Amino acid sequence: MRNYYGVVESRDDPKQLGRLRVRVLGLHTEDKTQLPTADLPWATVISHDGAMSGLGTTPSFFVEGTWVLVDFFDEDKQEPYVLGGIHGIATQEKNSALGFFDPNGTYPTTLNVSDVNETARGSLTAANPVNRDAIRKTAVATADFDGFKIPTVGDNLSVSGSSGSSFDEPLVVNGTYKPSYPKNHVFATETGHVIEFDDSDSHNRILLSHSSGSYFEYSNDGTLVSHCVAKMFEVVSNDKSSLIEGDSVETIDKGLKLKVNKSDASANNYDIEIGANSNFNIMVRSGACNFNVNGNVNMFVNDDINMTCDNFRLDASNKVSITSGDKMLLDSSGENDINGNPINLN
Repeated sequence: MRNYYGVVESRDDPKQLGRLRVRVLGLHTEDKTQLPTADLPWATVISHDGAMSGLGTTPSFFVEGTWVLVDFFDEDKQEPYVLGGIHGIATQEKNSALGFFDPNGTYPTTLNVSDVNETARGSLTAANPVNRDAIRKTAVATADFDGFKIPTVGDNLSVSGSSGSSFDEPLVVNGTYKPSYPKNHVFATETGHVIEFDDSDSHNRILLSHSSGSYFEYSNDGTLVSHCVAKMFEVVSNDKSSLIEGDSVETIDKGLKLKVNKSDASANNYDIEIGANSNFNIMVRSGACNFNVNGNVNMFVNDDINMTCDNFRLDASNKVSITSGDKMLLDSSGENDINGNPINLN
């Protein structure tokens, strides 16, 4: 058995079987006028795993210009098959006019550099196809409840306090991160999508990165960073449960809409339960806090209700009833006006 070197010139298999047109060194001329790409036989790609009914790895990862190892099923060398790709160091410029080059004039993108992905080689500068450190969020303000307290009668109504604490999105590349060859295993596509399994000592991580800059990354200590540079949608077709054993902070720069029982098919409940010795605080720094309810509003309080405001107004289209199990005190430093027709005092 003799193997041959070749260069992929086309992967547009009309049967979508992952076959390649390969110009084989020593068998085919580099002159495309004598042997056009369209006249090269289709070569079957030998897969490293099972390939049946769409299972296994899709055999479409060889781009035009890739050097491959080739053999033939037949003695006439008209039925080639590709055993695998060959990593090397490109020393000649791309050329679309001659054979044994990328016919699209795209590869190689650099000369005298290994074909092994530069992230896999341990290059810090290439660790981000899109520089994730450049788009990371820092000093993100969070809600400030440090100066918040439950008001009582006579309290000053002004709300003071800082703009809140902040958090920084974790660094991706810093002084502690150093991928090392050959322990960083990288799969990269033409447009810059990257899957990375870094087994480097004390700095291992897993990365799934989109060319736009969105990514998921698990760091060495198991921390997960999810960064989406555009919209994010989550669809759950059944129940969803979340357990957070630490604090949970959510910062929303713009609006928030929450709708429960969207279908209105049944009278489901939306329950918020706060643990013992805990407070539930709502702070509106400026603007109004509005409640619109089509049914009843019921409040059950085991202790006091304290409300402090500037002016207090209660409007009812029908009867207003106040029942006290003990003394009822109405105290005003100004005039008290009671208007009615008639007024009954018992």
